[in-house]
Amino acid sequence: MMHMKNKKVIEIYDQIAEDYTKTYDKIDSEDDLIFLNVFLTYLDPGSQVVDLGCGTGFSAGYFEKHGMIVEGVDLSSNMIAIAKRNYPQIRFSIQDMRTFEPKENVDAVWAGYSLFHLEQNDFERTLERIRGYLKPGGTFGLVMQEGEGEVETEEPFLPGEKVYMHLYTKREVEDVLKKHGFAVLETRIKPPMDSKEFAYNKLLVIVR
Repeated sequence: MMHMKNKKVIEIYDQIAEDYTKTYDKIDSEDDLIFLNVFLTYLDPGSQVVDLGCGTGFSAGYFEKHGMIVEGVDLSSNMIAIAKRNYPQIRFSIQDMRTFEPKENVDAVWAGYSLFHLEQNDFERTLERIRGYLKPGGTFGLVMQEGEGEVETEEPFLPGEKVYMHLYTKREVEDVLKKHGFAVLETRIKPPMDSKEFAYNKLLVIVR
C-alpha cells in the first residue's frame, strides 16, 4: 500500500489522465525528447525495456518506435487504459513499481517522472528490486525533480490539489544509486518547459 503521504498520487493521476495525455502525448520537439533520446543511445536495437510508472504510455511508444521491446506498468488504472488505447501493441499492466517484477530479466529500465513520488525508503527498495531484474551491464534511466527534501506541491492539472514529491539534488540521487550498486554514466538537467510541469529542474540520471 502507498503510505499516507503519497496515497493521493494515484487518485490524482486517475483524475488528470485525459488532460495529461492531451498535453504531453503530442510533444515532438527535440528539446522535449532529449531525455528519451539520450537514454536510447545506450540501448541496442531489440533491447527489452521496462517502463516503470509509464503513465499514458508515451515513452514506451517512443522506445518501441525506435526498435525496442517494451513493457509498461503503472498504478493508475486510467493512465493504463489510455496507454492500451494509444499503443495496443505494447503490453501494459496495472502494477506497483515497488513490487513489480518482469517475467524475465531485462536489458533496460526507464523510470521517467515517477520515482520522486515515493518516500526515500520506498525509492531505495525499488532500486534494489530493479537491480535484481536488470541484466548485468543493463541500463537504467530515471528522471527526478531537482531540489531538496519532501514537498507537497500543487498539481498543475488540478489546482487546489496537492501531490507528494521527494526532491533530490544531483549529488543525492547519484549517492543513493551508487549505494545500491549502480555506476553513473551520464546526467542531464533541463528546466521545466511547459506551464503544466512541476516548477523544478528535471534531472536525468543514466546508470548501469
